[in-house]
Amino acid sequence: MFLMVLYLIGLGLWDEKDISVKGLEIAKKCDLIYLENYTSVMKGTTSEKLEKLFGKKIKVLSRKEVEQDKEFLKQAKSKEVALLIGGDPTVATTHIEMIIEAKKEKIKTKVIHASSIHSAISESGLFIYKFGKSCSVPFQQKGFSPESFYHVIIENQKAGSHTIVFLDLKPEENKFMTINEGLKTLLEIGERKKKEINDDTIAVGFARIGSDNQIIKAGKIKDLINFDFGDPMHILVIPGKLHFMEEEALNLKS
Repeated sequence: MFLMVLYLIGLGLWDEKDISVKGLEIAKKCDLIYLENYTSVMKGTTSEKLEKLFGKKIKVLSRKEVEQDKEFLKQAKSKEVALLIGGDPTVATTHIEMIIEAKKEKIKTKVIHASSIHSAISESGLFIYKFGKSCSVPFQQKGFSPESFYHVIIENQKAGSHTIVFLDLKPEENKFMTINEGLKTLLEIGERKKKEINDDTIAVGFARIGSDNQIIKAGKIKDLINFDFGDPMHILVIPGKLHFMEEEALNLKS
């Protein structure tokens, strides 16, 4: 027999206004509300604004509290608990693992979906069904400079597929990788490899998607690498083989 319910509620792309009516109604009736703010950071809002919206206190969880302590999961055995998540709740593997663990503990889960960068990138004109495996560029540091993300892009390009390239973030340090930094890292690795990615490679930069001042800009890397995309959040796409309609759409974003 299942106990109470753990609701995983997507907040959408940018601010507190992006939550669905269903998500808002459910959160308001829950006994406890938590905010997971590290897999996807909502730069357009604050926990205070969310508290005003829900009319309830919200506890912001650290990465350790989400992945290790999991007090919110224990609370869901006896209370109705809402876990607020930027974007859509089922995009991050962390939340899939959470759902599996909850069901093992006989805790019922309910996902309330929301808008996600995985669908919003199609505003660039790139066809969503042509995206392959995504990857992430981590902050490079001494003794830690992985290249696996580069190889994901190359394999996708060989298949004619587009690649979503997530850019590293460390919210606890207020540190967010920019499109410019991500492109620089790709070029540095390209120099060491066969230059499959170089100055003339087409890329698309996305900044603050869902906000009133969002930017979607396409062009060759040499034309984007010094462009000022402004404040976070940033994300990058390296297209594969382009359909003529995609080319036309990207030209409008150049």
